Amino acid sequence: LGLLAGATVAPWAQAEQARAAVHHAVASQATERDVTDWEQVAYAYAHEVGALPAVQVLPELMTDFADLGVLISKAREPVRTRLVHVAAQMAALTATALTGAGDPRSARRWWRTAARAADESGDREVATLVRGRQAVFSLYGDQSPLATLSIAEEAIAIGRSRPCSGVASGYAARAQALARLGRHQEAAAALQTLEELFDQLPDSTRDDQGWWGWPPQRLHHTASYVYAFAGDIERAGRAQDQALTLYRRPVSVGRTQVELHRASALLAAGDVDEGARHAVEVWERLPAGYREDRLVRRIAATSLALAPAGSTSRPALRDAYETLAITPLPEKR
Repeated sequence: LGLLAGATVAPWAQAEQARAAVHHAVASQATERDVTDWEQVAYAYAHEVGALPAVQVLPELMTDFADLGVLISKAREPVRTRLVHVAAQMAALTATALTGAGDPRSARRWWRTAARAADESGDREVATLVRGRQAVFSLYGDQSPLATLSIAEEAIAIGRSRPCSGVASGYAARAQALARLGRHQEAAAALQTLEELFDQLPDSTRDDQGWWGWPPQRLHHTASYVYAFAGDIERAGRAQDQALTLYRRPVSVGRTQVELHRASALLAAGDVDEGARHAVEVWERLPAGYREDRLVRRIAATSLALAPAGSTSRPALRDAYETLAITPLPEKR
């Protein structure tokens, strides 16, 4: 009753506070059934995070993580270890959503929690996956591409370079970071290694469309990024076309990023007006929630920054910056 007394709190927030209080009060020792339930929760979030706008999934995700923490504190082995395994996944999903919400500092703390939980679970595959995904999403934060390379190498080392989702993410992050640094030959070599690894992935990994899997659109997305930064319009275009045919949602964060890669390739190749116009067209078609997603905004800003030096005065590029409400990035290629 006391929790419901705050008049300034929205009704659904009041109800959630009351639910959490009762949930924590009655929580007893965790069982195998609890593990099954939480594995299903993590699986469901894995198909929403990275597809829907971060702000849409983050509140529920963090609420569920708090409930999971209470359950872990009251669990005994072997149930506790399995719940810690789920916690590693949930923490990594939260870190991803925080990156999308534009809070990279908080995301880094959640990545640390995810890595610690993954290591404690004893599952090398999830430990590799956490580092691999962290490397990819660090490209959209405030860290240097050199930091991304370091995390990517850690993921590859922990996974012992064997075919799995985490190692694939590590190689994808390596290729994209090298492209960001302008080291295009090395980026192409890393992409080739990724393509060879992709062919060796288990079918279950390539068929999984969620956060844990590594479906073919991830490969084409990576190629699109690498070739776009090199200004290779032809190969970037092929990769983009292939990726876009595979995204199942008509609107998603990943699909939007690939569309913005088209603008990146044009701008990097020197076609400033067409690249800027394409970025504006993509942006204007987006639902409002997607325009606020940091993953989308970061690639949009990075795309515009690929315009050749001295072209910022061109009307089309000025219009793109104004329409996208993006401040030009200080760094250049």
